[in-house]
Amino acid sequence: MAFAGTNRFERRRERTRQELLAAATRVLAEKGLHQTKITDIAAAADVGVGTFYLHFPDKETLFDAVVEETVRRLKGTVDAAREKAREPLGKIVAANRAFFRFARDNREVFKIVFGHAAAYNDLIRRAQALFIADIEKEVREGIASGAFAPLPPALVAQAVVGMATQVISWWTEHESVPIETLIETTTTLALHGITPGAAVKGTRHG
Repeated sequence: MAFAGTNRFERRRERTRQELLAAATRVLAEKGLHQTKITDIAAAADVGVGTFYLHFPDKETLFDAVVEETVRRLKGTVDAAREKAREPLGKIVAANRAFFRFARDNREVFKIVFGHAAAYNDLIRRAQALFIADIEKEVREGIASGAFAPLPPALVAQAVVGMATQVISWWTEHESVPIETLIETTTTLALHGITPGAAVKGTRHG
């Protein structure tokens, strides 16, 4: 019985933690990190301030947890999309599409991170690092198969991921631009540049 009680306690604790993360996402997206108070987050989660401190020592630690959880889910989403594609070009297109659609579906967190790029460069670099190695691997495979031009893979990976995150940073202040437009534009730029007639076949699929 004691074991069962411990399980219930842990489940209840985890639910409260998730509620705090969700509340923090909403409040931080609205007010920004510096204007947000712990009392705001606790009120949004419908818990006491004391309960907040049982889970997080300060709002900065909570903010990091929000970002890390989102990046973990983003990585899983992008990896799953990439695995469904059969060749390097398709993998690039699928990963790019998954990235931007995830941003659309999780815009509050993306506003927090990418909408304050100057303040959170370290967080952005940490997120970028998770994807750069994957892109570099895909570029190497594409070069070997003849699908991609023989450019430096590490540099190409930096450029592709850097472009995507910069575009998302811009989009947090220009949300009227459809996410599909971002997908098609960035994919075309990554794979064909800006030459006339440079259209990416398949970017409108799925």
